[in-house]
Amino acid sequence: MSETRFGIAGLGDVPHLALLIEKAYRGEDAARGWTNEAALLTGPRSSSLEVEALVRDPDSRFVTAMRDGRLVGCALIQLKGDHAHFGMFAIDPDHQGNGLGRQLIAAAEDSARTLWGCASMRLAVISLRDELIAWYERRGFVRTGEREPFPFETATGAMRRDFDLVVLSKPL
Repeated sequence: MSETRFGIAGLGDVPHLALLIEKAYRGEDAARGWTNEAALLTGPRSSSLEVEALVRDPDSRFVTAMRDGRLVGCALIQLKGDHAHFGMFAIDPDHQGNGLGRQLIAAAEDSARTLWGCASMRLAVISLRDELIAWYERRGFVRTGEREPFPFETATGAMRRDFDLVVLSKPL
């Protein structure tokens, strides 16, 4: 297995980030991986415009995972008050199941501590994704008891509407 290099995305990475996020979350490629939302949502997960805006935002960073010069994973961290928000976590379906996700979460945690001095990280997961919630819990995240509405008004292609978001948190 090739060495994985972690870094922070720049503007030149925007097209690659947008493609990876789509590949990991939607469509035929996503259906090969276990973390996709293809059974719940169709249509685009994000856009190059959204990703570019996040890369330009001083309170946001995409942590990247590269193998052989190719982007194989990313995670968005955002400064939100005294904590970091973790989202847009995407691992290329061809690289899932070999520990890359655990490594990328650790790199994101390190980045949140180093960049902003965050003491905790929070994330929100679709409530129907029991296996994914359990995976995060095995990584040290705990359910806060908070729930957030799913943004059906901005997320395209909801095939059902019987879910919301479960909020999890982890001390850093």
